[in-house]
Amino acid sequence: MDNQNSTAKSVRCLHIGGTSSAPGWEVLNAITAPYVDHVGNANDLSRFNDQSFSQIYASHVVEHLDYTNELMMTLIEWRRTLIHGGKLHISVPDMDVLAQLFLDKEHLGVEDRFMVMRMMFGGHINSHDYHLVGLNQDFLSDYLRSAGYDNIERVQSFGLFNDTSEMEFRGVRISLNMVATNPHPTNSTY
Repeated sequence: MDNQNSTAKSVRCLHIGGTSSAPGWEVLNAITAPYVDHVGNANDLSRFNDQSFSQIYASHVVEHLDYTNELMMTLIEWRRTLIHGGKLHISVPDMDVLAQLFLDKEHLGVEDRFMVMRMMFGGHINSHDYHLVGLNQDFLSDYLRSAGYDNIERVQSFGLFNDTSEMEFRGVRISLNMVATNPHPTNSTY
């Protein structure tokens, strides 16, 4: 096998928490469905070798992880499975935006503010739909940096999936979308 074919076969992308199939992306989800390639928890990628993926995408997933240890350990685990130079695309409900919406009693009624509260704490529609942490750009950047990522930047849109990362509520985008890189060994202790 030549190098070109070897490289092409090694490029894998993982969509954590995905709710539909997309060409070139493997879906990991805690709930079994026809589009799910891997059933499991986002915090355990032990089934995958080191540097298995060139990209990992997780939209509205990490707010379901406990902020005391689970969130950090999960980000480290995801970095383990990314190739050096690989990208993590991560989207969370932006707590700064949601807090502003929640306090806007002049423009939002009780029902709207109740919906904002559900975005903060989870919809509670199943056992996985509970939020354990609220994140804004400062908090998420610190978690990513502490987990060993670099080139951390906020983006308006990933342009990958039409999902909660693109969500608007009353004309306001509610998601914090960030991209981070698994650094090359010369830039990292990993």
